[in-house]
Amino acid sequence: MSVVKRIIPISSGKGGVGKTTVALNLALALSRHGRTILVDLDMGTSSVRNCLDVAVKRDVYHFFKKGQALGDCVTTLDGRLDPRGEYRNFGFIAAPMHLIEDVTNFDATRREALIDAINGLDASYVVLDLKAGLDPAVTDFLPYSNSGILVFTPFQSAATLAASDIVKAILFRKLRIVFGPESPIYSEMTGISPQLVNGLLDRVEDPYDSPVHNLDAFILDLQHALGDHPVVARISQAVDTFVVHFVVNRFNGVRESYETAIKPFAQNLAENVTAHLAIENLGWVMAHQKIDEANIRRVPVMLAKEERTTPKVNAAMAEVERLTSLYTPARPAPARKAKTTVASAASAVPYLDGQLEMLRRMQEDLKGVTFRENFLYVAYRALHVMGARLPGDFGATRLLKRSEIPHALARRGR
Repeated sequence: MSVVKRIIPISSGKGGVGKTTVALNLALALSRHGRTILVDLDMGTSSVRNCLDVAVKRDVYHFFKKGQALGDCVTTLDGRLDPRGEYRNFGFIAAPMHLIEDVTNFDATRREALIDAINGLDASYVVLDLKAGLDPAVTDFLPYSNSGILVFTPFQSAATLAASDIVKAILFRKLRIVFGPESPIYSEMTGISPQLVNGLLDRVEDPYDSPVHNLDAFILDLQHALGDHPVVARISQAVDTFVVHFVVNRFNGVRESYETAIKPFAQNLAENVTAHLAIENLGWVMAHQKIDEANIRRVPVMLAKEERTTPKVNAAMAEVERLTSLYTPARPAPARKAKTTVASAASAVPYLDGQLEMLRRMQEDLKGVTFRENFLYVAYRALHVMGARLPGDFGATRLLKRSEIPHALARRGR
């Protein structure tokens, strides 16, 4: 069995942003570079199944209820959808056909069993199509050091802000686990109790009853109270090494997408979470009627007959290479200075000022690229990030259960 090279969760704060469309077509694009399995973890809707006109013999129901190995629940494309075998390396694991209470709302024991099974899949890339929203069925399948891929759109402002809430949830989940009562981290922090740290985290996480509006202000307060203490360095490191990746779906132009999606997303992160995040735009998918029509026909646009022409790989790859220096997060993270205010938060976010310029350059250099090639471009960006960055910067080489995270962080220093 080959080792899973990268598990890539795809999530959104709310439904209706096209998350499954992005996940499905991205997985198809990645399958040109290695065996790729798309796992539908939205147990209540079976969205992936509904977007692919393929007979499914086994799905997640058979894993949970019939004892089938998850790898035996993979469905591949038939000759009707993929007559030339261009996507022979693609497979998907469907969610159950109908709502089944103990499968749809699966408990912690089943989540851990599914995590182990996903880690054991024989694939180079595993793409997870997570349910919309924010609960343990989402957060338990997200990495602890990056966001996976967040999907939002200029047409749903509430979903854009909810996507930043996912980042907040991941960061606080990470901090809660790192500083949990049984964490080995306290062996190096004499005089600091789990009750003290978690009490402070309670204050900053509660938006209704806290004078500390984000993690930056929280860390500065800790610095003033504790001085040069390991707990301050640990929390700062957990925040500063976190990387956010996103894709704008239904892209409607540089200025419009920037003003209605990207800028509000980054501003909300700075104001309510932290201004010390690396934020990376992996690309966009332009709004197009044919994408919606393809979903209705249950034939993804990457499989449409028009795709048989040679894709404009060179233009996309050249742009990926050219933008590398602009997208590469700085290491180490910028030094923390005075308390960040709401008014100055947006300008404090790394790369926010450069986002508009990057969008303009991408549009200029990718003129003539079709909406199908937008998915190829996102795949190329993802592959480039995997090859050029630390493994923890994008997705995960394996998903970790809650009990494994403190020890993993202690080993890796992140």
